[in-house]
Amino acid sequence: MSKKLISRRNFLKTTGFISAAGLLAACGGSSSSSTAVSSTAPASSAAAVAGTSVTKNNIKFGFLAPTLQTEFFIGIDDGLRAVAAEDGWTYTSVSFENDSGTAVTDIENMVTSGCNVILAMVSDNSCDDALKEAQDAGVIVMECGVETSVYDICMNSSQYDIGTMISDMAGEWINKQLGGKANIVVYTTYQNQDMQNRGQGIQDRIKELCPDSTILEVVDIGKDVVGAGTTYTETMIQKYPDLNCILCYGDAAATEAVEAVKAAGMASDNFGIFACDGTKNAIDYIANNDVMRGTLQFGSVAEQTRDCLYQYIDGKMDAGTVVMSSINPITAANVADYQ
Repeated sequence: MSKKLISRRNFLKTTGFISAAGLLAACGGSSSSSTAVSSTAPASSAAAVAGTSVTKNNIKFGFLAPTLQTEFFIGIDDGLRAVAAEDGWTYTSVSFENDSGTAVTDIENMVTSGCNVILAMVSDNSCDDALKEAQDAGVIVMECGVETSVYDICMNSSQYDIGTMISDMAGEWINKQLGGKANIVVYTTYQNQDMQNRGQGIQDRIKELCPDSTILEVVDIGKDVVGAGTTYTETMIQKYPDLNCILCYGDAAATEAVEAVKAAGMASDNFGIFACDGTKNAIDYIANNDVMRGTLQFGSVAEQTRDCLYQYIDGKMDAGTVVMSSINPITAANVADYQ
């Protein structure tokens, strides 16, 4: 499959997509919800898509999420459900709780139940066979936040660059507030190569921007498990009493870390936590001058999904296209624009 990369600029130019609010990263008993929407779908030409019979009038959409327990992924689910209601899609969302075996079963079940479009937020290539079988059955396979070997459309960002952008915000704050000297813990995850790249980007850039700062420890906090940010932060505070900066790969753990820092009596103007995902909790903390100092917000997954899917159905986007998402840093300087 040939793969075509569309930059943010070219994507905006050719499709008119404007970033909104909300992106990303992967493949238990799964929890699911399903909504059949009866609103009238927009008229469209049923442009032929190779190997599929999907049109804008018959979309049965399945969202495969790594979890539906964190604010970030709940937000994506809510956004997709709203798009489905607007455009008359039948919509199903499934959480596979970061278990690749469950993800494979969920993909198979989606195909069996009649889904003809699947947005898979898997973490690695463990689901490739199941996704290829879905394609062979005429399903349009979309990916978000990761690029595996099997997809029709991939919406992604450079995970390394996301890491550097987290440290760009942190570096500016450290140099201004702490005179360039911070005691830092980095929260990353080794669950897949993309997240490893994000964590490496965090480390490389903060060393470049703040050479007089110290990275006390790089912690693998696992997958998006509720409570991990609290547990690890409590441990780090006990281990490093002089800790005053946490750089985190995502808002879920970062916002938990905020509360752990406050509970330990360490919250002050000289403590900073930086992450990405642009969740409401993170933005509220920043606006309230809490120890959460910065986050990154991605373009709306739901709006980008709809736009890319329609472009593909209309024959205006090739199979194997990768669309790069827009990213907006949010700090105290501009947080009012995002509340």
